[in-house]
Amino acid sequence: MIFMRYLALSLVLLAMLCVQTGCAASETQPAPVPDAGAGPAQGYTPLTPDNDQSKIDQEVVRELQDNHYNKIKLDNQFSEKFFKAYLDDLDGTHSVFLASDVKRLKREYGDELDDQLKSGNLTAAYAIFNTYQKRRIQIDQWALNRIKQGLGTLNLDDQESFKVDRENAPWPANADAREKLWTKQLENQVIDLRLNDIKPAEIQKRLTQRYTNELKQLRQAEPTDAFSVYMDAYTHCYDPHTDYFSPRRYEDFSIDMNLQLQGIGAELRSKNGYAEIVRLIPGGPAAKSGKLKPTDRIIAVGQGKKGDFTDVIGMRLDETVQLIRGKAGSYVRLQVSPSDNGQTKTITLKRAKIKLKDQEASSQIIHVKRNGTDHKIGLITLPSFYNGTAEDVKKQLIKLKKDHVDAVILDLRNNGGGALGEAMQLIGLFMNSAPGVQIQDADGNIQVLGDRNNGAVYTGPLAVMTNRLSASASEIVAGALQDYGRALILGSQTFGKGTVQTLLPLSSGQLKLTEAKFYRVSGKSTQDRGVTPDITYPSAIDPDKIGESALPNALPYDTIPPTAYPSSDTLQKLLPTLKKEHQERIAHDPDFQYLVQRIELARKQSDQNTVSLDINTRRKEQQQLEDKMLALANAHRKATGKTPYKDYKAFEDAQDADATSGDNGNKGETKDTLPTQPTGSTNSDKIDAYETESANILLDLIQAYHSAQQGHKKAA
Repeated sequence: MIFMRYLALSLVLLAMLCVQTGCAASETQPAPVPDAGAGPAQGYTPLTPDNDQSKIDQEVVRELQDNHYNKIKLDNQFSEKFFKAYLDDLDGTHSVFLASDVKRLKREYGDELDDQLKSGNLTAAYAIFNTYQKRRIQIDQWALNRIKQGLGTLNLDDQESFKVDRENAPWPANADAREKLWTKQLENQVIDLRLNDIKPAEIQKRLTQRYTNELKQLRQAEPTDAFSVYMDAYTHCYDPHTDYFSPRRYEDFSIDMNLQLQGIGAELRSKNGYAEIVRLIPGGPAAKSGKLKPTDRIIAVGQGKKGDFTDVIGMRLDETVQLIRGKAGSYVRLQVSPSDNGQTKTITLKRAKIKLKDQEASSQIIHVKRNGTDHKIGLITLPSFYNGTAEDVKKQLIKLKKDHVDAVILDLRNNGGGALGEAMQLIGLFMNSAPGVQIQDADGNIQVLGDRNNGAVYTGPLAVMTNRLSASASEIVAGALQDYGRALILGSQTFGKGTVQTLLPLSSGQLKLTEAKFYRVSGKSTQDRGVTPDITYPSAIDPDKIGESALPNALPYDTIPPTAYPSSDTLQKLLPTLKKEHQERIAHDPDFQYLVQRIELARKQSDQNTVSLDINTRRKEQQQLEDKMLALANAHRKATGKTPYKDYKAFEDAQDADATSGDNGNKGETKDTLPTQPTGSTNSDKIDAYETESANILLDLIQAYHSAQQGHKKAA
């Protein structure tokens, strides 16, 4: 009797404990994922949290709540937002989860995630991840079986189409609908490879390898994989630059930050199973080749000039990176699916150790003849802001002054930023001591930074070139010089990254957290909107796909009061004249017009959201595209007195030779142009069409300024 009472009391206490702790024991026994008609998932093992993950969860929540610039309340509204972000991070193409999964998970956890975050309860995190893992194993098994039946069983000449961008598409209603969707995806993958002249046996091998890789990755998933995706979805609900780094991810982040790697010089991210290019590191083989650009997707990697390709779709990003990295001087081949939905292409790159000197400031002189006189315009190219930037640019300015240049162009295209102190000193090279940027923290405190100097090094006419990949410190420099009226800004709208991050240590890993925002001296933010040029050049980069405004949950543009700063309205008064002369000149400039036409063609291709699943239609579309590209190239060659290309292959071979000559010195793509545009250089000192036009605009400025001065004298 006493024993029975003791047992009953124990059960009551246990029940009370479960109520108070949220029954954490349930986390070690995840709820089973229903099959939902999708069949067995061989090798599927549900994951459970590691012992320290609950603690890390609570540490991240506390740091974000206390220190993040964006003060967000954890409530049911946030929970619903977080739930959607987590599902989208796992299944960005809306092709793995079933509609019934989403409905079930939303019912159970849609408004619970905020409470679970606060308490360190990871039940929802793993229930959602395990559902994804099981569904992905099921569909990959199905895909492998479908491939084993033979690619000849796929219909490649029907009149159906496939939607390439499925980010906003509904999830498949059931397992049958999902198999129909994936049949279309398989057909599209086969057509892509067939159009790249890959033989059927190799296609069979590649696709088998692709889905085998994915299954291997899924079956080897670890708790840290689930936790990292969950934390990423959470931190990115605050802003896109706040990240949780597990110890392994932080090691890779440190390598990238210090450029201590031997490879191709490209920053990658995993998106929808693809290794997608985010940024090309200036001076690296990828940037020098002129053949790669942000949002291009790497689908296979081959070692050496003739090694077999390893399909990397579905492969872990760190494993893909290891295949790409290698000994300096060795070769790697990449099969790339262009972001403009163009034909898959193979690119051979020579690996190299990325050195600081590849990113150092350099200068040259642009010679422009006008009215029989040879004018010299100095061009300083600055790929990044490194320690010693201002001193190096100063040396280049002194050298250009000795050469008696009429004006100077500072080219900040593709400059992703770097050392803020160097940016302040750089501004000081062009004007007397003045504020350069304002920084506001989460509590509203404002700090003004600038440069104290003994006078400007260069006081003559100045232009700054920007593009969509000019970010952070580049935007601060361009914005300050524009606010002062000290320089013309030429090119395209900048990236729009106006936030400041700091690294905070956790009990395991690190948290990169946004703690402040940059503001121009005028009080305008560079965040989201970036810097708008005074004169805009067409951009090959779609701002809807690349840039701060294209990232989810980017902090908004806003303003603060301006600080006291010197300014002049001279440039703004002359701007209408400069724009008019610019438009009249480029209308008859064959290099500039060819570049514009190539950009327009690429943007049209990129805007296509669906593709035909009829291989004959796709071949016809490919031929039409090649015909258009060849026609544009030959029209340009005729206009510049060159012999037209015989056919598209001759055109393509010429572009390959141009991009790989001079130690991959082509700077066409890295200057916001297209990979095969002829104004890209075969030598590092070749001037492109936009640089030439910038030089002409500065000459217009000099002439307009003198005319205005003459008018003032006559009036006096």
